[in-house]
Amino acid sequence: MRLLITITVLYSLIPLFVYWFTKSRLNKEIKPIFPFIVLCFIAGLYEFIFTTILRFNTIPWFYTYDLLAFFSIQYFFYNVLDKKVKKLVWISSCLYLILFTYAVIHHTIENYLNYLSYITSFTTLLQLIYSIKWFKKVFMETTLVSLADSPTFYFVTGFLFYYSGVVVLFLLAHSIYHNNNSHLQYYWLINLFFNIFHKTVLIIGIWKARKN
Repeated sequence: MRLLITITVLYSLIPLFVYWFTKSRLNKEIKPIFPFIVLCFIAGLYEFIFTTILRFNTIPWFYTYDLLAFFSIQYFFYNVLDKKVKKLVWISSCLYLILFTYAVIHHTIENYLNYLSYITSFTTLLQLIYSIKWFKKVFMETTLVSLADSPTFYFVTGFLFYYSGVVVLFLLAHSIYHNNNSHLQYYWLINLFFNIFHKTVLIIGIWKARKN
């Protein structure tokens, strides 16, 4: 299990390496996703050094990562939707910060998994709304020949599948922890699977962003 976690963590470094390798040949579709690519690299490096090797307390980092991930996703969709969702971005950002601040202020080990499920559910709902808006925008356009040729399609799909795939796990995590603590790590394999899938789709999207 620990080996699988380490592999998943290190796999998060690869998208940025692919970006560096193809940087000179990438088109403008890479710009909105770039902050998230950097965040994946930082997360992978931090978790490998401080969590896997040094065994630091992971909770402060998980809160930090959730905050940065939320705003990098906001930045991505704000740009791919041609900056036409400014009002939604402001409202969702304020609501998220209220929820996040409440979770941090009232944090205890006992309720951490509950707060994590609330934050993840909010992010999932928001990116579902953004994804629907993006697909609607794409289908109303006539310039895109094939979704399979669009880097943004892979980036959107990655977010959509990851958050839709893990939201139930996070919602049940508190109950699983208290009722079947010894088996929580096996349930967590679901998160590892969707994490690897998300990074793989992200890498494909970066590769697709190369100029012809």
